[in-house]
Amino acid sequence: MDEKRLTFTGHLAELRRALMVSGIAVMGGFGIAFAFADQLDWALRLPIEGLLPADSDPVYLGIFEPIFYKLKLGLIGGIILASPIVFWQLWWFVSPGLRPRERRLAIPFILVATCFFLGGAAFCYFVVLPKAAAFSLTQMAEKTRIILSLKSYLSNSATFILAFGLVFETPVLTFLIATLGLIRPETLARYRKYVLLFSFVIAAILTPTVDVFNQTIMALPMYVLFELGVLAARLVHWRKEKRTGGASAD
Repeated sequence: MDEKRLTFTGHLAELRRALMVSGIAVMGGFGIAFAFADQLDWALRLPIEGLLPADSDPVYLGIFEPIFYKLKLGLIGGIILASPIVFWQLWWFVSPGLRPRERRLAIPFILVATCFFLGGAAFCYFVVLPKAAAFSLTQMAEKTRIILSLKSYLSNSATFILAFGLVFETPVLTFLIATLGLIRPETLARYRKYVLLFSFVIAAILTPTVDVFNQTIMALPMYVLFELGVLAARLVHWRKEKRTGGASAD
């Protein structure tokens, strides 16, 4: 009982350390991003460039919104900049449950996880965000106009960007969970048709046009991510079976 309690306490200490290092990294990224808040503000407005009338300049709705807006820009930029360190801490936290041979995958895991996260954020920024904004504007009632609040727009766009960054982590996290032995590829494959349907439903909601081509552009990456996750799980399962078979043969 004491050993279990000590082990549980040790895991809590490791989790606290990982969260602390990740938090420090985010704060460091926040400082860098806050220094370039004006450039981030310019970049954040590009996806909706030309969607609003020329005289519809974004507005602040409160006296303290300008500083809070810049602080939020810095926080979002800090999370993106610190993502490699966050993934490094995630790997460091779960690595005790891996075999020595599997622990050597630390650098590939960090690089691949970072690339998928940034790829998801970029996909949202260049594809999803403009289409979602254009679709939203088509739902306006007659004799109405948009007054764009920067605070509201930042909150919505940041949610989209960070959410897609996390969604694109599906293959990486599936590989990690399969490596820990918490999921089997057969379990994932059983839900393939539902994931495909869900992908096209989301694409239909976010795509402003009704043509199949645009909807496929949106839905295909989401479904491909799921299939990559299934493939990663199968690879891990195959390697474990091969290693177990080899050990039995010896």
